[in-house]
Amino acid sequence: MPTGIQSRFRNKNMRNLVHMKNPILLLLFSFTVLTLQAQRPSDSTRTPKDREAMRAKMDLLHTAFLTEGLELTSSEAKLFWPIWEQGKEAINSTQDSIQSIQKATKQEALLVLDSDQILQTYLELSMHKVELLNEELLDIAKIIGSQRAMRIPLLEREFRLQMVKAREQRMSTENRKAFGKMGRTDKK
Repeated sequence: MPTGIQSRFRNKNMRNLVHMKNPILLLLFSFTVLTLQAQRPSDSTRTPKDREAMRAKMDLLHTAFLTEGLELTSSEAKLFWPIWEQGKEAINSTQDSIQSIQKATKQEALLVLDSDQILQTYLELSMHKVELLNEELLDIAKIIGSQRAMRIPLLEREFRLQMVKAREQRMSTENRKAFGKMGRTDKK
């Protein structure tokens, strides 16, 4: 049986090991992003299988990013990810419905009755999406606590920004200029 000194030494080593894990995960995450960038085909030659593979890799990166950012333990992760996936499916389904309504509004020949009904449906779906997000966050807070659950929106934003920056770096200068502000060199 370990003495108090040995126990403290072991606990200190375990804490050091836990703190070492974060830089290692960050290094692994960075290496994976760089590998994805180097192996990515151009948009014109990408097939649906390529898109599916890229989506799967993005999901893995997202999972690693959230796991590290929220400092999930293995027991927390086992509870967290099923709730996250279920919420994501419901939110994506609602978002798909919202987008189909937005496409329908592009039609020029909408009747007044149609537009009133479409607006009402759009508002209901938008409110439902917010409710789903709130329910998901509350369910997650029961597992990992409110403080860490509140980090999720910030981590989501940070992940999206990193992915946008990675995409910008892959784009040629001409494409960046055509895309918008990203490639502008003139400052006003």
